Amino acid sequence: MFRPLTGYKAHFQGLTLMVVSEFDEWRVIVHTPEVVVQGARQFSPSKAKDHALCLARNYLSEVKQQAVEETAEPDWQPTGSQDWLVWKS
Repeated sequence: MFRPLTGYKAHFQGLTLMVVSEFDEWRVIVHTPEVVVQGARQFSPSKAKDHALCLARNYLSEVKQQAVEETAEPDWQPTGSQDWLVWKS
């Protein structure tokens, strides 16, 4: 099922971070063309953004073995009509 996203997205050191509103929860997704990391659902957009950034930092340091600037913050933008996810049931 295709559906447009309502939420926020940001780019952080080669990763795309997305927090998407789904009813009363926020879904957290960090992805590249090669990998998708799904985070735990959160109950506020600020908690979801913090969780997405934590996932991205952990992925970069543990899997990619890249140095991550702890003070670096992504520039969050609202999702638009060109942002889509495919949900599988």
